[in-house]
Amino acid sequence: MRRHALPLMASQLLAATKLVLMATLAVVLLAALPMLSATEVQAAWLEKLVPAGETYTVTATDRDVAFLIDGYIYDARKFCYLNTGDRVVFFEGRHGIDYYATLYDLDARERCEVLLRGRYYGE
Repeated sequence: MRRHALPLMASQLLAATKLVLMATLAVVLLAALPMLSATEVQAAWLEKLVPAGETYTVTATDRDVAFLIDGYIYDARKFCYLNTGDRVVFFEGRHGIDYYATLYDLDARERCEVLLRGRYYGE
């Protein structure tokens, strides 16, 4: 009877180890889930805070250094990764008025520091 006791204990130990590993993995995934969705929640929260009519659209870009935003040309102080069609909010400065401004891209969730070059009148 003692001959079979050892293999049985080893298989029970293996099963218990697998169970502990699966439980640990489940706890880690559940803990990481709120962190993964936090940026989505923050972006939705920020969009609700922006008053109606305070978002502007990037209508054209030139190699991540110059942008046409609702009729005004802005130059990036550093590289900004804005795309045509992105919605932006002016954090610092006012659209078309202040020379220095800081934008927040609602679509890419990135900040961008820009300088106002002037009004675009078209060609």
